[in-house]
Amino acid sequence: MSTLLARVNRRILIVDDTATIHRDFEKILSPQSIEDDDLDSTERALFGSTAAITLQSFVLDSAFQGLEALNMVENALANDLPYAMAFIDMRMPPGWDGLETIERLWQVDPKLQVALCTAYSDYSWEDIDERLELGDRLLILKKPFDAIEIRQMASALTAKWQMTEDAALKMSLLEQAVEERTLELSDANIIVQNSPTILYRLRGEPSFPLMYISHNITKYGHIAAKLVASANWSKELIHPDDLPKVDLAMARVLDRHAEGASIEFRMRTGDGAWRWVENRYIPVRDAEGRLLEVEGIILDITERRLAEEKIALLARTDGLTGLANRATLIERLHQAFAAARRGAAAFAIFTWTWITSSASTTPSSHAVGDLLLQEVARRIKACVRENDVVARLGGDEFAILQLDVSDPTQSAALAVKVRDALMQPYSLAGNDVRASVSIGISSCTAEILSADSLLTQADMALYRSKEQGRNQYHFHSEEINQEVVERMTIASELKTAIEHEELELHYWPEVDLSTGKILGMEAQVTWNHPTRGILEGPAFLPAAEKTGTIVALGHWVLDQACRQMRQWRDEGMAPPVIAIKLSLAQLKSGPELIYDVLRTTARWELCPWDLRFDVTEATLAQTKWTHNDVLTTAAGAGGASASPSTTSAPAIPPSITSRPTRSIT
Repeated sequence: MSTLLARVNRRILIVDDTATIHRDFEKILSPQSIEDDDLDSTERALFGSTAAITLQSFVLDSAFQGLEALNMVENALANDLPYAMAFIDMRMPPGWDGLETIERLWQVDPKLQVALCTAYSDYSWEDIDERLELGDRLLILKKPFDAIEIRQMASALTAKWQMTEDAALKMSLLEQAVEERTLELSDANIIVQNSPTILYRLRGEPSFPLMYISHNITKYGHIAAKLVASANWSKELIHPDDLPKVDLAMARVLDRHAEGASIEFRMRTGDGAWRWVENRYIPVRDAEGRLLEVEGIILDITERRLAEEKIALLARTDGLTGLANRATLIERLHQAFAAARRGAAAFAIFTWTWITSSASTTPSSHAVGDLLLQEVARRIKACVRENDVVARLGGDEFAILQLDVSDPTQSAALAVKVRDALMQPYSLAGNDVRASVSIGISSCTAEILSADSLLTQADMALYRSKEQGRNQYHFHSEEINQEVVERMTIASELKTAIEHEELELHYWPEVDLSTGKILGMEAQVTWNHPTRGILEGPAFLPAAEKTGTIVALGHWVLDQACRQMRQWRDEGMAPPVIAIKLSLAQLKSGPELIYDVLRTTARWELCPWDLRFDVTEATLAQTKWTHNDVLTTAAGAGGASASPSTTSAPAIPPSITSRPTRSIT
């Protein structure tokens, strides 16, 4: 970048009611007689060789109370000389304490970086979290102070303030060459050597090879050069159980309209231990929207996670069922909402209640009611994934926070699963009990302005379900509701269609126009719907993909295509290959797809290379960015190609139709 900075800011405000503390800070942060060459080279690497890097120390101002500090910050902003950071004491009687001071200062200067100095606190971590954002603007400095720690914290936070200012200028220079940005980020490695932040860069093409990672990855026992040279760098760093959600995050980055993504996962250290990190992605595109690179930043959040686990030990749970209670659900809902705003996956919130009836003559009791609630909790927990949150809101009201939801159909499938589980009879202490269930669902969308409104909308959807009868689910949006009902209906009918032989395969010849030779046959599926008539693939394949029915349909297509190829071989009229389109869900099934191909071709006494698998570019772009062995194996076994669109069947003379119930004549 040619011009990255307008100015250098090393202005620091010390806020403490003790004069000796101010003198201590001055001794530590005042100009030194020996020039700080390391800091100088660090700043030069960050800000570029053309920037005027002349300040070797910090400019210190003192305030003895929070109100005085507020006035100084306001005056500094008015004079266009803002402070980069402030060291703020927790206890400053008789005025504001540290938390209130920080709140007031952030109201006038949100960019101010803060180190909160405390030997002990009147507030718990939970109280601090509720009042302040425990993000990257705030660090905790424990007394007694260490001079090196203060110096490093001042250097890091003022440099971070500068980097934030620099980032705003970078946004206007995104059209500069990729090589220039790569060199710039490589130089920035010096800056972050003594920082817990790791910067990296990926090439914008599957399988996202690592181009650069900052040198301070060595703090975690890795060698940057070896990771860059490794074809499996992600497997070396990311916990196997976390790879699927990292895959989903990368799939979101591939969307040309995505601004970025954020995800938390466990990172392996050199000695085999694991550290929790937050990973933030930023896609870099050219003027036409093509993905050039993915820039990323990794922040170590292990201590924060440990603090969260300690809070969880005190857990605010429902004493009877062991589920989360309303307060915990609200907290997790706000966390999911904030994460979604930063680019994480969307989510949905469920609320429901039920009406019970007893078929036995044994009088009901509180004990039976408690047993019922416990059994309901057990059944719900069996329906959800481990990372979903199940809560009892009170009485017979329950809720689910369903995380990582890419499509409302997933929420509908969970609603059906929960409904069917809760409708099963209960036998409790001699009482036979049945329940009818009403469920309301609210999906997180861009139109939702607050986390609390999601729960309100779920309750409104619940009331709508009650009004329309028992044992139903309903979304907060009628548009979403109709769309999901349509998809679920198609998926259900498609399962029946496979069993009742309502599907057909049509084969379109692929011809070499110069010679007239048939190169192969392309298989396309149609559906003889009993009420809607003949349906082409575009009318039902998207719904099949969204609901997962596409996997069973793909197996049927594979089997029927092999059966037809076997028949053509026996009749001496077989084409060279049969082309079959692969869906995203089939590719994500990994080795199962390979095994299915091998088993099916063997069953019909064919070879895998008698088939050709077509994958569209849109599907290829959404495949797991770290796992390409499925395509590699498919290419080796049969053949795989990528086509630019999903409609590749040529409009040429009559197709050949394959029906499972009769032969071709």
